[in-house]
Amino acid sequence: MADRPNPLCMVGAGYVGLVTAACLADAGVDVRLLDIDAARLALLRRGRAPIHEPLLDELLAEVLANGRLELHEDAATAMDGAQIIMLAVGTPPLGDGRADLTQVRAALTQAVQHAGPETVIVIKSTVPPGTTASLRSLCRRNGRVVPLAVCPEFLAEGSAVRDFRQPPQVVIGGDDPEACKRVALLFGHLDAPVRITDSTSAELIKYGVNAFLALKISFINEMAQLCEYTGADVSSVADGIGTDERIGRAFLGAGLGFGGSCFPKDVRALDQAASYHGQNFQLLRAAVEVNQQARSRFVAKIQRALNGKLAKRRIAVLGLSFKPGTDDVRQAASIDVIRHLEDLGASVVATDPVAMANARPLLPRTDLVDDPYACIAGADAVVVVTEWPEYVALDWPRAATLVRRHLVVDGRNCLPVDQLVDLGFTYIGVGRPIRKPRPLKRAKPGSKPRAELVAVP
Repeated sequence: MADRPNPLCMVGAGYVGLVTAACLADAGVDVRLLDIDAARLALLRRGRAPIHEPLLDELLAEVLANGRLELHEDAATAMDGAQIIMLAVGTPPLGDGRADLTQVRAALTQAVQHAGPETVIVIKSTVPPGTTASLRSLCRRNGRVVPLAVCPEFLAEGSAVRDFRQPPQVVIGGDDPEACKRVALLFGHLDAPVRITDSTSAELIKYGVNAFLALKISFINEMAQLCEYTGADVSSVADGIGTDERIGRAFLGAGLGFGGSCFPKDVRALDQAASYHGQNFQLLRAAVEVNQQARSRFVAKIQRALNGKLAKRRIAVLGLSFKPGTDDVRQAASIDVIRHLEDLGASVVATDPVAMANARPLLPRTDLVDDPYACIAGADAVVVVTEWPEYVALDWPRAATLVRRHLVVDGRNCLPVDQLVDLGFTYIGVGRPIRKPRPLKRAKPGSKPRAELVAVP
């Protein structure tokens, strides 16, 4: 590892830049983290991450304390002498789904201005296929060309630190083999294969991975719908399909579909990139449509379970983040589901372990409470939207004494079904037969009455 390029300047302290910078610093690289957001840098200087990500706060505290990670707001200072300048700035979606590359171009122009004779510039942001090749014209300085490569990230929110440390592969793309090899040295400590290819192929690998996983999720949700029509159980079906080693069980969990900042954005951006070249990528559009339908179908289930009447019904929603382990509510199923319920007249109260602050501006009509038991008190239906462990392990006997009606609608198929049914709940999942409590047997003459949980009409 003596030949590892050092120091490294990471441009952008957002999700990808922050996690990558902290993990590389932890691996022994001297990292300068550059960001223009003064409030974010102030928070980082106090050893706190601006995002909720397991292990990240502890990692930040350590690398800041030992000096491996420095925080900068001045580009000239941060980039001076850096052998690698890595760009991890935002690529938000435009109205038509295309990725906005404004920040990437601005950061690249700045990096070229401060690049030294040994500098390699690396695009870490997710960019459409052909972007890196098209940006090479910006990489000329003083009669020479600054090498430009792309190194896509494969970090999942909620497990990003672990994903960085245990990646399935490292992908690097560029037209300068020696520059790509230097970038690969940054990741030489990882037990993972390094794939060096052209930049456009590397960009498409990133988009292809996310798009394929989104397709798997939408596929199993369509299978779940068919299971409901036929009386099958989608969990058994998914187990059977996933046992085939050519397919695998991961991402075959039926529920409310995909959300977050990556899958929806990347699927739409890949579709736009295909259409730019005259391709009609119908599979991607179908995946997006199925994903949206999963949320509408879920609301319809709740409405049917309450005899078609949502007006003035109290609906308790457990979970607001798009997945457990994060406070991210971008494209979260909870937002669509709650807004739909409220539009139909329901009174919604919701809770989440970490995402309340991010959700509050998006849900002005919703009663947000910290305590899940306060959330379900008096509820006509308890609805699980995010499969946080706290809700799976909820004290359901206690919950049974708090609700108004014994009805659970499980959007993630994560709850203990048998226990809920034994407690008197009607259980409705996704792609599963509805489970209702067994009627109590008529007591024999002279026998003691049996305690019964009765739903309040």
